Amino acid sequence: MPITKEEASKIKKHLLTQLDNFPEDKRSQIEEQINSMTTEQVETFIEQNKLTHLGGQCIFCSIVANKAPSYKIAEDKKNIAILELNPLNKGHTLIVPKEHLEEIPESTKTFAQEISKKLQNKFNPNEIQIKEIEIMNHALIEVIPIYGDETERRQATEEELKTLQEEIRTREKIKIKKKSEPEEIDIPILPMRIP
Repeated sequence: MPITKEEASKIKKHLLTQLDNFPEDKRSQIEEQINSMTTEQVETFIEQNKLTHLGGQCIFCSIVANKAPSYKIAEDKKNIAILELNPLNKGHTLIVPKEHLEEIPESTKTFAQEISKKLQNKFNPNEIQIKEIEIMNHALIEVIPIYGDETERRQATEEELKTLQEEIRTREKIKIKKKSEPEEIDIPILPMRIP
């Protein structure tokens, strides 16, 4: 997939918009690396990191169309919930409208609340932050469980993401306690008392 200098420049600009997803202390180093890449290096980077969507199509539209891998934890008619690849902590989720929109529709906000409740019940964090963000002009909602020990985002391994996906998707087994038969109680018969 040979790319032109102009395409490489666009891709580099896009990569630079993603710097907020990296730890603060590494941003300047990453920015320097991106800016110094040649067209061939950009092409190699895209292929090695399976980022072929950067040639034009939005990654989230690719995920919705099942053309790009993701770790989906829930879905409805208008949205999907996927695990963040560079999470702040356990359960960090992105809510992606299936339509490429620049504003968050009400249905997506409602879906985010449902996912928030699910994560609250599953992991019992201190709180859950819900933030509207935009990546590649695709409006998203970030659902971030807060446990109190957050430091910085990190890249999750494929194994971690698969395990977490499975943990979130499995339903809790509800134990129903059977109503037991009333116990027979011996009540002693007392002699009658006259006041």
